[in-house]
Amino acid sequence: MAISRLPSIVLLALLGLPTDLYAQQTFETVGERALGMGGAFVAVADDATAVHWNPAGLVHGGPAGVTIGWNRFQFGNQKEAPTPGVLRRSTTFTSLGTWPLGLSYGQFRVTQVAETPAGTGAGTGLSVESLATRQFGVTILQSVTEGLVVGSTLKYVRGSLVSAPTAALTAEKALDDGDRLDAGSKGAFDLDLGVMADMERVRVGVTVKNLREPEFRDLAGNAIRLDRLARLGLAVLPTDGLTLAMDVDLNTVDLRDGPRRMFALGGEGRLGPRLAVRAGVRWNLEGIRHPVGATGASVLLRPGLWLDGHFSQGRVNEAREFGVALRAGY
Repeated sequence: MAISRLPSIVLLALLGLPTDLYAQQTFETVGERALGMGGAFVAVADDATAVHWNPAGLVHGGPAGVTIGWNRFQFGNQKEAPTPGVLRRSTTFTSLGTWPLGLSYGQFRVTQVAETPAGTGAGTGLSVESLATRQFGVTILQSVTEGLVVGSTLKYVRGSLVSAPTAALTAEKALDDGDRLDAGSKGAFDLDLGVMADMERVRVGVTVKNLREPEFRDLAGNAIRLDRLARLGLAVLPTDGLTLAMDVDLNTVDLRDGPRRMFALGGEGRLGPRLAVRAGVRWNLEGIRHPVGATGASVLLRPGLWLDGHFSQGRVNEAREFGVALRAGY
């Protein structure tokens, strides 16, 4: 029987014993410019998405900026039978950034097919797990000395976690069923911290996300913790209109498919007053090391208003990602 036909509370009870789940949020969920550069953005972070990538980066934007973006990532063939590890992630994110203050609101959902743990009373088949969070953020900047800024984003995160067995015939149907499951949500406060050092043509940034590591549980006691993420970034601006960047994660996060610690390289350049292009690549320094390539572009629609887009593709299991955003700066 398809899981969408059963009450979610019954499905939650079927899993019986508590276990750790692995649907997890990562850095690479927000910002079409950042994602088009392969995720090398911690030391760039000069638009309103800095509230996510590096709160201190707001100092390099204009007096006011706004972004409204949508993004989707998938891993695994959605048309074939579901297998453990098939995943889909969707994000909508709106941010407002000024020099002293930033505001943001985001919705994040990660849904994944997993193997039902033995001994739960649900057999040894497949299940879907879905983590949905809504996030409200307030970002504040503080100048330490000339060229050195510290920023922090205080977040109120409200999340719900649900997991249930699935008998869907395709991965797409299993993930769709997982997206429709619902459960009670829990709220928690969290904090991101960022530092940006500006040496004119060179910038160095450090970001630590999820400092309080909030945790969400379903009715069966299964838990997901938003692990602390730390990343170092370096950006070089050799000429006006050209940016080269590098990011590396400073810690490792354990996911269902293995440990994850990313390294990213990217670049962005202006091709005239109305067009900017970018490209990048990232790969995992732990576990599966296959690279993911990314490309993106921005088109000026009217003075101060850009349309951003990006597409990325991995070498394994049909990993791909795409998204669009409107970005305004004044």
